[in-house]
Amino acid sequence: MATRGRLLDRARVPSLEELAVAAGPGRPRWERLAAWVGATYGVVGEPLWSGRESGWVLRFRRSGRALLTLMPLESGGVRALVVIGPSAWAAVDGVELSERIRAEWASARPYPDGRWLFPLVDDDAVEEDLERLIALKSPPPRRRRAAAHAGPSDRPAA
Repeated sequence: MATRGRLLDRARVPSLEELAVAAGPGRPRWERLAAWVGATYGVVGEPLWSGRESGWVLRFRRSGRALLTLMPLESGGVRALVVIGPSAWAAVDGVELSERIRAEWASARPYPDGRWLFPLVDDDAVEEDLERLIALKSPPPRRRRAAAHAGPSDRPAA
């Protein structure tokens, strides 16, 4: 899918702030998704050159595998990329998704590495759908309870 990106100067790597600003009116959605991925998976996005049409994007990876890619659009706004691998395809049927994302899923061509979804992130339902799909393809890590890992310095003095 060729969607013209906003940051097209390959020679200059944008900062995370510049990528967020480039999302224009889509910046709040950009920031919410980036914050959710960071809080849920403990990862920070990295600028990635995606080609002369798409330009610079923000890719989130966990253990070397892509979770989500956000692209600031030339027209303002945000497009996302999430790839769902074949092992998770059957589980997608059991996930609550908006009609729009369900239709995109149905029309996404299956490739050996997965189905590529490129939704325009323009409403709350799409944000929520992306979170569900990312959690499906890569379950969030379990958080350890602080009390279970109290070290000698964490215990009260006797």
